[in-house]
Amino acid sequence: MLATMRSPTLSLLSLSLLLAAGCGDDETSGKTSSGGGTASSASGSGGGCSVLAAPEDEAAAPPIHTPRWALRPWISKDISDRDDTYTFVDGFIERGIPVAAVVIDSPWEKNYNTFEPNPTRYPDFGGMVGDMSDRGVRVVLWTTQMLNQSSFDVEPGGDFYDGAAEGFVEALDCGYFVNGREVSYWWKGRGGAIDFFDPQARAFFHRFQDRVLDLGISGFKLDFGEDYIATVPMTTDEGEKSLQEYSEAYYEDFYAYGAAKRGGPEDFVTMVRPYDRSYGFEGRFYARPEHAPVAWVGDNRRDDVGLADALDHLFRSARAGYAAIGSDLGGYLDRDDEDLLGEIYPLDSNVFRRWTGLGVFTPFFQLHGRANLEPWTFPEDPEEVTAAYRDHALMHDALVPYFDALVRATHAGDDTPMRPIGDEAEWAGDYRFTVGDSIFVAPALDHEASRDVALPVGRTYFSLWDLAAPGIEGGETIEADTSDPARIPAWVMDGSIIPVLAQAGTPVFGESLFDGRSAIWIIPGRDASLTAYTEEETPFDVTLAADGESDVVRLSAVPETTFLRIRFEGDAPAVDAAGLTEAASRNALQDGDDTYFVDTEAGAVLVRLAATDGERVITIVR
Repeated sequence: MLATMRSPTLSLLSLSLLLAAGCGDDETSGKTSSGGGTASSASGSGGGCSVLAAPEDEAAAPPIHTPRWALRPWISKDISDRDDTYTFVDGFIERGIPVAAVVIDSPWEKNYNTFEPNPTRYPDFGGMVGDMSDRGVRVVLWTTQMLNQSSFDVEPGGDFYDGAAEGFVEALDCGYFVNGREVSYWWKGRGGAIDFFDPQARAFFHRFQDRVLDLGISGFKLDFGEDYIATVPMTTDEGEKSLQEYSEAYYEDFYAYGAAKRGGPEDFVTMVRPYDRSYGFEGRFYARPEHAPVAWVGDNRRDDVGLADALDHLFRSARAGYAAIGSDLGGYLDRDDEDLLGEIYPLDSNVFRRWTGLGVFTPFFQLHGRANLEPWTFPEDPEEVTAAYRDHALMHDALVPYFDALVRATHAGDDTPMRPIGDEAEWAGDYRFTVGDSIFVAPALDHEASRDVALPVGRTYFSLWDLAAPGIEGGETIEADTSDPARIPAWVMDGSIIPVLAQAGTPVFGESLFDGRSAIWIIPGRDASLTAYTEEETPFDVTLAADGESDVVRLSAVPETTFLRIRFEGDAPAVDAAGLTEAASRNALQDGDDTYFVDTEAGAVLVRLAATDGERVITIVR
């Protein structure tokens, strides 16, 4: 089979800077063909090819698992340093905005990709990781599978690199790259692609990863450097491989080794691309779903076109079985991904608020943009943008127990959390979806003040923003209000079981009674079931049965003090539950377990249950 030469789609800006700088004219470089070619080393192997392998080098990828912390809000920015990272993280915490992880994007290393933190940009890197942990924030590092002969950053504020990355010459001479001694241009310079089909090459690269894994980082953001490999199909230690086979081996190895090194998938994730089509490359899936604990569709424009692209990629990924998916909230690129010298798209607060509103309902929630977004520094309406972002982050954080239940079910073989409505040909200009079986979402796709929403037949829909309002039967097309970009059109459906953990002040889920407590929002009307989990991963089953005259809520156990919020409509219902007593007032629920209160103003029966290993049954008689 003849090899084909790929034409790497570097931006015109990157390529022009590369040529202007004479990139590659260092002592290790040799000559390179226009398609990537091969390079020869003038300095020898630098110490031989022996690699001290560790047991975890050959560890199999663990069964796919997305830890609960990874479903909480993440933040990320380009071109940062130690002091700026502290300021960035603390800015969110001080404003009451939840943060579970911070992604340190490039540049952070001494060279690409040695995994050695730049001591000038990030002094005492391990101390910073510890300080972030003290704040309840985990550190995730951007990287790729390329080891560079010569490196550059084209972004303003990037670093300069002197010569080849540590280990490049050894890897070149020892045959640790695909395609023999081939090097390829990519957007961070020119380098070789590690051969993940060679156990020696894998162990060699693992020793570099140890530098930061041993400092306690919680994951890697793995970017798609493999798309720039010059010759495909490629030659590997196991023979000829396609680009897809190489991609899957790359992402699998990082997940397997990182999880083994850090003690399991509870404390380590990889952030990978599911479906992606950008920078002129053909659309495809990158990591396999079973090697994608969290996945983001990135590099979208920060406008309505970018939002639609993100939704398209999210829908394709969901249909392919990826569970914990999300996008770069607000969009990443300030220009078109295929014309990086073209028109600049200004930051638009309306787009940003609508996009973060969408993020409430995607399992993975990450703020990341080339503009290095901090909502309070937004050039337009910073107070409104910050308030909307805080609300959306809090709402997403409240829904983590629900996402956790759905993602675990997906990993066990059930449907994905994000469930597109209709066939692929019907998505564009619509993009309706459900979150599990409970929440129906119709994103605000443009700057218009309303959009038409067709409600699928077979369910009854209750506005998420006004749960006491009457429901609407499916089959109708309604005009949804999209004038407030902070309020994405969303409904809960009859037969919904939604476990939450909310702070007081969280929109929708911020019942003051539930502050910091586990709660389950229940919308009766049809049979339903869900296996939920506590923070400590204790499972329990929740079922809902409707017979026309009553609704029966059944919990297989109550692992911790738990509140129920059971919607009703019309006259106050009777509550039949062994062991429950009626509280004198709503606030009296705070005084004791195994009590309930019928809140006619809110249209909800509120129940507080004590922890028990036994089953609890609550019947609401209409």
